[in-house]
Amino acid sequence: MSELTPPTNLIRVHVLLFGACREAAGSSELEFELTAPATVNAAFAALTQQLPQLAHYERSALFAVNEEHARPHQALRNGDTLAIFPPVSGG
Repeated sequence: MSELTPPTNLIRVHVLLFGACREAAGSSELEFELTAPATVNAAFAALTQQLPQLAHYERSALFAVNEEHARPHQALRNGDTLAIFPPVSGG
């Protein structure tokens, strides 16, 4: 295998961050690589390793994959877009 060829067990995910999650991360979007197989929950856990300030939203964040609501155990594939939203409250 050439040094220029990435390992086949890595996937690249485009991450969009909204509201307080965006403010905590200091960015509205980023590219992220994960080892496959990967889930939404695994991606969020890996993100909090790089951006510990996101850990505050560990139990309350909402997710979407490719613009559809996603649960934490949903699988991620190479090229997916993962959106992370803080909890929403109204009144």
